[in-house]
Amino acid sequence: MYSILIVDDERFERDGVKFLIDKYGLALEVAEAASGEEALQYISEHPVDILLTDIRMREMDGLQLAEQVRGLRPSVKIIFLSAYGEFEYAQKAIHLQAIQYILKPVDVTNFLDVLMKAMQMLEEEERTQQSLRQESRKSIQWEKHRILADLLSSGGDAEAVAAGDPRQALLPWNQVLPNGNPSGERRYRMLMLDTRQRFFDSADPEFEQSLTEWLPYPSSIINMNEYQSLILLEVEAEAEEPAEPEERFVQLGRDIMAWFKARSQPSQQEISVIVSETFRDAAGMRDEYRRVEAILESKFFYEEGGVRLTATLAEQPGDTQNIEQTLEEMNGLIERGEFGLVRTRFETLFDHLRNSDQFSVIYVKYICSEIVRAILRSAKAKDPDFFKRSLETIYKTAVLKDLRGVMIAIFEAYGAQLAPASPTPPPESVHKVVADVIQIIEREYRSELSVELIAERVYLTPSYLSHLFVKQTGLSLIKYLTMHRLAKAKALLQETNRKIIDISHDVGYANFPYFCTLFKNYYGKTPTQIREGNLP
Repeated sequence: MYSILIVDDERFERDGVKFLIDKYGLALEVAEAASGEEALQYISEHPVDILLTDIRMREMDGLQLAEQVRGLRPSVKIIFLSAYGEFEYAQKAIHLQAIQYILKPVDVTNFLDVLMKAMQMLEEEERTQQSLRQESRKSIQWEKHRILADLLSSGGDAEAVAAGDPRQALLPWNQVLPNGNPSGERRYRMLMLDTRQRFFDSADPEFEQSLTEWLPYPSSIINMNEYQSLILLEVEAEAEEPAEPEERFVQLGRDIMAWFKARSQPSQQEISVIVSETFRDAAGMRDEYRRVEAILESKFFYEEGGVRLTATLAEQPGDTQNIEQTLEEMNGLIERGEFGLVRTRFETLFDHLRNSDQFSVIYVKYICSEIVRAILRSAKAKDPDFFKRSLETIYKTAVLKDLRGVMIAIFEAYGAQLAPASPTPPPESVHKVVADVIQIIEREYRSELSVELIAERVYLTPSYLSHLFVKQTGLSLIKYLTMHRLAKAKALLQETNRKIIDISHDVGYANFPYFCTLFKNYYGKTPTQIREGNLP
């Protein structure tokens, strides 16, 4: 609702205007003043959208009032109301950028048209301002993402220090921080929000602002891709932090998860939060980001929707000797048909694996496949398809807790009534899997591809496939898919005259603004600039 201030030294004139506004249901919040001085005082203390003022008043007249109001609040829509129609008044009204000059006695139709015109102008200006704010936020987000990518990958500030200019080194680091003003006394943490389904490319424009306002610390939010968003928090100096501050940030992670689920669509969207340790500079941020990435690669070992701390990353490799010993014990129990003890021993082994995420995903699944193999060797009644079905189920599980359920179901449903085993996949099959994934991307990059869908096609879990892909190609699967799509888009821009929005859809991006932002982030040029030949 917009506000209007009615100024006239005659009360019955003010009442007449208020009567018309009320009678015709205009959505205006009405205030009134009996003099120019009173009106000026009111406007200096309250926001006003429309000023409707009589021209001839004692002491400060309407023209003098309008002149001062124009300097105080330039956006106010000014309407003059007077019984005098001299050219001099009309000329001054134009000079003061009044939108209309209404003569008394008021013609109702003309009066309503003028007020409706003022309200429409306000609506158009509001839409324009909102659009500018959105574009500004996108521009800021893109610039922060570019700077962050440089800091995390190339260590731009370290290069500036080596070149002998520490002041220049701080500039990119400043621009991604919540307050943009680092000092040796400040400490920071990063929180990585990780979703299973794509979300951050299509989130409501107000989502980021709402989250920033809700967080209890000064924050800066940078969407890394469709599935991940990074939050930088400015926290207290170490000396001021309470004992065991990790508990506080674990709770903050849980609160963010609840906040996210309450506002995201669909509401069942799962989100995980990874919390870093404190750091004070860009080098510390890079170290913590690497630890965050390590946890993302081992998502299989923790429940979806959980909170993890980089501080919990173990430093020593897993103890495979004890695991091999446990497997030998389980083999003996399986041969004797003691499946109650097999289940108990497996759950003990499972707890050990769950508490130490330093084992690779493939190793954990290998252990489970070996247990199934032992069951098959001791089986009396044979089921030729059992081992194949069991392996497919084991290797398709997405998180460790689901794998536990799969194995317990095998113990309960089959017992010793199982079939002979078939050989486990050879190591060279790893290369074939990655090659198959690349072929899927090259054939189907236009469609709604995700890590989950691709992993299902090659019978692996999303987390293990991601790990495997990075290990062999040096790139995350999502980054490879993004690079392939953008390369195709660039070729279409340079080789065809197709509309840019159509090219966006052709390469798999239904959200056109997101495509433009991603394209500029990758190539440093907008799609239009690439088409015009402004190549890097």
